[in-house]
Amino acid sequence: MIGSVLSSETELLALEAASGDRGFLIFKHSTRCPISTQAERLLARYESPEDAPVLAIVKVIESRSLSNHIAERYGIWHESPQLLFIMDGKAIADASHFEVRGETIEGWLTQTKSESLG
Repeated sequence: MIGSVLSSETELLALEAASGDRGFLIFKHSTRCPISTQAERLLARYESPEDAPVLAIVKVIESRSLSNHIAERYGIWHESPQLLFIMDGKAIADASHFEVRGETIEGWLTQTKSESLG
């Protein structure tokens, strides 16, 4: 399910603008962390529904300034691995460490759909 690699604020803003009302997901990945590597494998195997938000990856060591910018922009303390669900310019959900997996995304999508129908 993992999509493009983000490496600049310009790419982040473009993704945010293109995401519409579906939002998008950011996976903050440390290429030196075994827990993050496991999370990456779990997300790569995750079969998302067709209408799922795009999942972009930020390699936190290689793109430290972007990683810090994301933490500041969305008001979520940086951890890695970390998964963020961004909608309408705000982080509506986040998870870190062993919670970074497809089941977490499924739960967020189910909750978002329930709230929009409510």
